[in-house]
Amino acid sequence: MRRILPLLLLVQLSTASCVYAQADAERWSTGDPLAPSAPVLIAAPLQARLVEAERLAASGDFAMAATVLAEAASLARADSSEADAVDRVAAQIEFRRGRYVEALRLQRVILDRAAKRGDLISVARAETDLAILLRRQGDLSPSLSGFERALTLYRQIKDDNGIADVLTHIGLIRLNQGLYSTALESLRESLKLQQGGARAELERTYHYLGLLYAGLREYETARSFLDRGLAEARRLADPSREAPLLGSMARTANLAGSHSEALTLALEAERLAERLGSPPGQVYALVENGRAKLGLNKLKEAREALQRGAAIAERIGQRGTLARYRALLAEVAAREDRRADALALWELALPEFQSGDDQPQLLESYRVMIPLLRAQGDSERALDIAIESLGLQEQISGLDMNRRVAVMESAYRAQESERQIDLLQRDLEIQALKLKQEELARWLATFGVFSLLLIAALLALRYRESRRLSRQLSEANAELESSRSALAEANAELEHRAEALAHAASIDPLTGIANRRAFVDRYESHWANAISRHSPLSIALIDVDHFKRINDSAGHAVGDAVLCALAATLQGLLRAGTLLARWGGEEFVVLLPGATPEAAAGAAERLRAAVEAMHSDELPRVTISIGVASLSGRSRLRPEGLFDEADAALYAAKTAGRNRVVVAGDGEPLRSEDTANGG
Repeated sequence: MRRILPLLLLVQLSTASCVYAQADAERWSTGDPLAPSAPVLIAAPLQARLVEAERLAASGDFAMAATVLAEAASLARADSSEADAVDRVAAQIEFRRGRYVEALRLQRVILDRAAKRGDLISVARAETDLAILLRRQGDLSPSLSGFERALTLYRQIKDDNGIADVLTHIGLIRLNQGLYSTALESLRESLKLQQGGARAELERTYHYLGLLYAGLREYETARSFLDRGLAEARRLADPSREAPLLGSMARTANLAGSHSEALTLALEAERLAERLGSPPGQVYALVENGRAKLGLNKLKEAREALQRGAAIAERIGQRGTLARYRALLAEVAAREDRRADALALWELALPEFQSGDDQPQLLESYRVMIPLLRAQGDSERALDIAIESLGLQEQISGLDMNRRVAVMESAYRAQESERQIDLLQRDLEIQALKLKQEELARWLATFGVFSLLLIAALLALRYRESRRLSRQLSEANAELESSRSALAEANAELEHRAEALAHAASIDPLTGIANRRAFVDRYESHWANAISRHSPLSIALIDVDHFKRINDSAGHAVGDAVLCALAATLQGLLRAGTLLARWGGEEFVVLLPGATPEAAAGAAERLRAAVEAMHSDELPRVTISIGVASLSGRSRLRPEGLFDEADAALYAAKTAGRNRVVVAGDGEPLRSEDTANGG
């Protein structure tokens, strides 16, 4: 089912591309970073200068563009659509240069002037441009309101070009808000209008569809749409449309882990943005440049790129992007062991993440801050953030599954609608056949009085025709039954995929064992059982010794392989039904219902010894430290209290020299010879 929607969209986009190829020669302006310019009734000399000013701005020659625009202003009539056109091009130039405040001022002047004239077309266009500027500043709610007002006006004046353009922008806002199903519906409606001849920016539609599928981690589908968008931008020979697409392709490559490819694309986007003199384009390219270098562990180069981008983002007032730069710089500082700098940068970035919709970025920041806070001795705040992270992780996991199901449901609804249309068409054909049979019967009754020979001849003809119509009716009924069977199969497939997604939400994608969410669910159940029955319950918290050193020296790929090998070794030593889960990073946890402190300590020591004995030519040797805590009949202890004891025991094991087991309340590390003697 997940493959159906991309194929349907690709077919629609191919058809829309043909429409654009025919209509491109009629476009009034080229290289417009805001909404597409619609033709207005202005004098030819003024129009020629405006087109030239836009072309110069798109090529990065802002000084000459300003000169040509001043000539255009001298030709425009005051308080008219001509003055609107001049100010609109001026706003576009300010937008390209990252001067959002001045661009917003000019657009509001246009809006007020058009409203006073009662010019609905100009009002709708100004609302659209204002909404685009607000979105670029991260003000999603006011931006969406502006687009909705513009959409209402475009529908009122029946302007399909404006409707298609605004729907594309609304699709991006819904995507940024995480409403993937609604975003997809807006983009699909825009595509239908473009397929019917509406003129909008086709490469923008490709672009936003690519971002949608990148958000769903469908990177192959995302790249296919972005490639089509880039081809369309290059066909139009418009670098200002090409640069954002290259930036999004770099972003998709970074998300997919292809950091070398991402760096190549980001550098190309950055060079293009610098040539155009576009600070927003530079900001977008530099963040992916820094993220790619960070993924390649080129820390110094990453820091330099991110610092340059952060300075530009702060200068042009992109608050959300500036917060992402600070988070990435904090990660660089953490890897360089500059803990205080890292925490300070995260403190600057967190308010923006907490007030916005970027929950994955907030969770990632929390994940890296926790060990730094513990290392700085701020365990209380580290614990608060860890608890908040648990809830955020569950929320994001559920949101991710809901997004995928929503997109599948949207594809299913589209497919079901097409089937319903097909069924209705077939029903109409059947009704037409029945009406034809009735018409034949009436015709034979009317002319039946002529003669027996004529009646016999007509009856013979009717018999042959009835046989043919009956066959067609049988075939139509058979096709109807086949369509119903296909619909039932599609429903079953949707239910199967929904169950698979629910299962995937409880499994750690790297190691294949249970994830934190699954462990918490099982732990709460066993805890309640142990309290009610006064039975033993133990947990063992496991941490890989010096794991950061492995990542820094051998790379994250080797670190991931070590975690997978460790998970396999631990799982192989545990009894069937014993729950092993990845707690986060290099930490694992084992749930031991029914195990006394002595039994849990013995089991933990066996795990430690097995890991110490692990050997592989491809992987470095590793050891683990284990903290064990047991309920031991304490009915008033809270579930999280047992985790605190296990964490404290783990910390004691680390402090005592690592590669050992410490039982909470004991304080003495458990060595291999202790186990051999029954200790």
